[in-house]
Amino acid sequence: MQRHEASLTIQPGDGTLRGSPRRAQPPCTMTGMTDIENDDEWTALRDLVALHTADDADELRRRLVLFPATSGNSADTFEPWCLLHAAHKHEPDGAATTALLLLTDRRWRNATGRLIRRIEESELVSRDHLDLLAQTFLAADAQIYWEAPGDWFGGPEIVIDLEPGTDDEPDGADLAGHAGDRPVVVAREVRPPLRRWAAGRVVRAEPASWAALVKRARELDAPGGAGIVRGILDGIDNLAPAARAAVLKLAADWPQRDVRKAAAEMTARREPTDASPRTASVERSEPEPTQAQEPLCSDQSRAAEGQAHPAALSSIRAAQT
Repeated sequence: MQRHEASLTIQPGDGTLRGSPRRAQPPCTMTGMTDIENDDEWTALRDLVALHTADDADELRRRLVLFPATSGNSADTFEPWCLLHAAHKHEPDGAATTALLLLTDRRWRNATGRLIRRIEESELVSRDHLDLLAQTFLAADAQIYWEAPGDWFGGPEIVIDLEPGTDDEPDGADLAGHAGDRPVVVAREVRPPLRRWAAGRVVRAEPASWAALVKRARELDAPGGAGIVRGILDGIDNLAPAARAAVLKLAADWPQRDVRKAAAEMTARREPTDASPRTASVERSEPEPTQAQEPLCSDQSRAAEGQAHPAALSSIRAAQT
């Protein structure tokens, strides 16, 4: 990735994250500058066309961020996947940044969990960059702050002339200099399915991290914390037996009902279904059959057999007669 793409920047050398996802909100935030004329109605169809006609990945990211989101199908996974695939099938650089923006976009807010799993399986985003995305989704609070490229805002300078002789007339040179030094950032929401995916990925790679993940879950809001615990449950087979028991007990007492339900279902599946002593005694006392007995079959099953093996049944009947 190039340095200007975002505060989430993966350096080729060390794979570090530049810009903390948990930092305080910077003083300058983006206000929604777009290329759309004010008198035009921005529809879901126009938005779809605009995104799919972007010339390259950088232009796609610009349109994702600056164009207003419409009320389309928020559960659609296919459209954002197609956008990512078209932008990076031959150009892997920047795929993690594009994926980040797609996953945190309001347009597909109800498709997040399925989309991140499809991205993970596709290998469009490298394994190291997926790990970095997982760490980011776990470390972030409610939002991630993504620094937009400065060349997105390289338009003409706007100058406001005040009344002659006004004492409050600003120094244009100073204002321009300060404005150019301030980053333009975008707040992107981290939804619970992203935290669930991230926790599952981390606990499968590092089973000993489950306790730290639980601690992080307690620090977040209720939906975010529940997402992390669900992710730990997704990767529970990688834990040691004692850790599994501890996680199931913790999840069974978690405040959110969906977490408790998932823990109860998982516990029920893991409990052995041993036969009762009485049933075992009856089975042992039952005499062995002295000769082969014909199994009880319904007329329908016999008809099905006849349809399946007509030649074999005809031979058997002929032999019996």
